[in-house]
Amino acid sequence: MQKLFFILFLSASAYSFAQEQYDTIKLPQIIIGDDTLPEITLEPIEVKATKLEKVTLEDWRKRYLMIVYPYALRVARLNKKVSDDLAKIDKKRERTKYLNESEKLLRKNFESTLKNLTRIQGQYLILLINRETGQTVFDLLKEYRSGFKAKWWNFLGKFFDLDMKAKYDPQGKDKQTENFIVRLEEIYRIDGTKYLIENEQFITPIPGQKR
Repeated sequence: MQKLFFILFLSASAYSFAQEQYDTIKLPQIIIGDDTLPEITLEPIEVKATKLEKVTLEDWRKRYLMIVYPYALRVARLNKKVSDDLAKIDKKRERTKYLNESEKLLRKNFESTLKNLTRIQGQYLILLINRETGQTVFDLLKEYRSGFKAKWWNFLGKFFDLDMKAKYDPQGKDKQTENFIVRLEEIYRIDGTKYLIENEQFITPIPGQKR
């Protein structure tokens, strides 16, 4: 707002100076100390503030969300990187090779940690991946692997009460989760977590490179 006011003030001052040079039209003036400044009445601006709703989640649910949300953010970044890389690969064989090598690397980096998630943490992760990518986990599996494999994982997930097709509903059943995640996003922005995740380097295969 200060920057905007400064720009408007400079524009008004320049306009007043030009007017005095070329004609006799003068703007109203106001004296502040020893300075004479143009007085301009701006149109009123409506300022709206959004008040965050109270979070009613239990503390243990908040802890679970804090555990899995960074993984959802990483999945979103990886999804974009893999999509960008695949766009550079034309041959189906090379695409399959790239996906297989990427899967090995991801398993090496994340599998042991993700295996230790509880059932509820797994549910939250599936929902938050949908929030961050706009796709269900089932759709991601189907897109990057195969329809059969996606169906298989969805079938197995149901034994653990995990639905790979689950969708995040910030205005409905997941409203309180959304209220907390919005606050968590601000915390991550302030403490540097968001910066670290956004700049984290994932060593995935280079498209077209022989390995």
